[in-house]
Amino acid sequence: MIQQRLRTCLSLAASAALVSLAGGCGLPDLAMSDRCARPANEIVAENCLGGHPATEWDINGYGDPSIQGFGTDISVARGESIDFKIDTDSDDYRIDIYRMGYYGGMGARKVDSIEPSAALPQIQPECLRGAIPVLAEGGGLDTWPAPLVDCGNWAVSASWRAPEDATSGIHFARLVREDPVEGWVRNDRFGPSPLPPTGRDSLWEADGFRAVMRNPLREPRASHVYFVVRDDDGRSDLLFQTSDLTWQAYNRYGGHSVYGRLNPERLRLHGGEPRAPKVSYNRPFETRHYRAVNMPFNSEYPMVRWLERNGYDVSYSSGVDTDRRGEELLEHRVFLSVGHDEYWTGRQRRNVEAARAAGVHLAFFSSNEVYWKVRWETSIDGSGQPHRTLVTYKDSQDHRRLDPVEWTGEFRDHRSINAEGAWPENALTGTLFTVNAWRNDPIIVGAEFAGLRFWRNTQVARLRPGERYVSIKGILGHEWDSDIDNGFRPPGLFRVAASTFDNVLYCVHPGRGCETGSATHHAVMYRHESGALVFGAGTLQWSWGLDAHHDTETGVPPERQNGSDTRVGVDPHGPDRVLQQATVNLFADMGVQPATLDEGLVAAEASGDDEAPMSSIDTASFVLSGDAVTTYVTGTASDGGGGVVAAVEVSVDGGATWHPARGREKWSYSWQPDAAASEVSIMVRAVDDSGNLEVAVEGVTVEIPARRPS
Repeated sequence: MIQQRLRTCLSLAASAALVSLAGGCGLPDLAMSDRCARPANEIVAENCLGGHPATEWDINGYGDPSIQGFGTDISVARGESIDFKIDTDSDDYRIDIYRMGYYGGMGARKVDSIEPSAALPQIQPECLRGAIPVLAEGGGLDTWPAPLVDCGNWAVSASWRAPEDATSGIHFARLVREDPVEGWVRNDRFGPSPLPPTGRDSLWEADGFRAVMRNPLREPRASHVYFVVRDDDGRSDLLFQTSDLTWQAYNRYGGHSVYGRLNPERLRLHGGEPRAPKVSYNRPFETRHYRAVNMPFNSEYPMVRWLERNGYDVSYSSGVDTDRRGEELLEHRVFLSVGHDEYWTGRQRRNVEAARAAGVHLAFFSSNEVYWKVRWETSIDGSGQPHRTLVTYKDSQDHRRLDPVEWTGEFRDHRSINAEGAWPENALTGTLFTVNAWRNDPIIVGAEFAGLRFWRNTQVARLRPGERYVSIKGILGHEWDSDIDNGFRPPGLFRVAASTFDNVLYCVHPGRGCETGSATHHAVMYRHESGALVFGAGTLQWSWGLDAHHDTETGVPPERQNGSDTRVGVDPHGPDRVLQQATVNLFADMGVQPATLDEGLVAAEASGDDEAPMSSIDTASFVLSGDAVTTYVTGTASDGGGGVVAAVEVSVDGGATWHPARGREKWSYSWQPDAAASEVSIMVRAVDDSGNLEVAVEGVTVEIPARRPS
């Protein structure tokens, strides 16, 4: 099917020899037809098919409330069917199926259009509302004051079967009302509006303005249903995980999300009416209306556009799939976490860690990632379908155990209420969530990072001492992470960027207690002992630097926007060429190359450096202040393998634990030894910018001067 459509498009483009679209194929010029004649991979071939404009496929906010629905699974494999359950009073509507991509800049392609299979109008029953048990403070079980809302009792409205040769991708069904509505002005023409009526009907004049807007939606009475089409037999270079658990966690459909009950004006993240510890995938998504930053058009969409524009061999799966189909990760070179990837199950995390141990590279273009631990339960609609009820009691917020089954609080919570023990996210991703919403900051890269191969072929590589590179705004947002020395840093972690900002909402306490202060964002890398390279962007909007098309493009917090006017926009300052090139460099070092590299970007080669740097301890000194001793250690490091020293780590307990030193070629480290210690065993190791970590040899043992009695 793809090749047949492709041949048709190429024929049209060749005969027309036009820059304009040929029969909806979206081929921008004959240069593209050359690459499409022999596409390098399935993504290149798919994007040669062309797309459709956003005025056809986008919606206002979460769409028309009079037609809402959901899919019966978050993903389907090629050749499998997905059912849609739709609630509407319409007796005439259709369902258009779109796939996100680049498509010559169009951003999506309509792959099919289907009609409802149910008799219309189809009146759906009220959603089920199930009681949620909770551990009582005095023992036993109580009932949580908020219910689980599950609309799985709705009847099936339509079904769609993914073709056997479908290209994996993030898809959405656009539910479109086609019945006439009195007083509604069609806005599918771009000429002058008709004269409005007068008198009592003069309010119709406001609708008349739609016809003269620059980019009105052609059929605005519509909504979206998101799902993923998988390729379970493919071995693409990149595997892109959607942040669907977070989409659902913030979804208030039926009155509750995991953040509490919502009034019509704003999302109450804390306080107010109680949150729901269980939320169902059997619900339409309302999230884009008030938290567009937590939906796919904010961060995932621009990443999709850029990857496919550059012809990367990528396939897609959901967060649910990482939990239930973890073995699929082993079939790919690189695993991508993109966007606000806040909610993970324990199994999902273990599957990703197993992939890392098997040598699969990891790239976290996300922040606040792997933060809340969740688990799955079956639906309550009588079908017993697994992976439909997301459970997170958020025990950390109430400072006690709430979940009767297992811990579902913060992964990082180190208190005794967490029987599983602390499992901070930076042990996997390299960074910890620190700065809460709402942030719209640039990433700032100082000259001290200029020599790192991550920044090769960019403006950063040409920085002189004292200079710095400042990206477009919004790259650090709407939340971001930091590199914290908490005892869980992966060995050989090094920073590729550090940006400090004042008066941020800094989250330091268990349960997400935050206070204002100054904080530093870090983007980091490390190489696992398996050889897997791991990158942590420490921000969920890195993709804003790759492509300028996304939601909240103005940087205005969604809580301050009119939710109904949320649509994909164009950031006038984007994209950011430095971040684009750095991402090309990163993937090259992970063994992945683009097939259709964008003009102006430079093809990068993987590192051939496998020689670790060398380090040494030069001095150890002490400063006594009463009964306290501060120890200072200095040294040097060098790299002879063709790279540069990226970081130095110091151990003061004979190699049991390691801490980041200040500086690289010339480094220093200071600390206060335990009051009972009479000597310390100091070791040092360095890592280069390819992630080669020095094997530390026997260090030096230093006697601590006697303390003066206090």
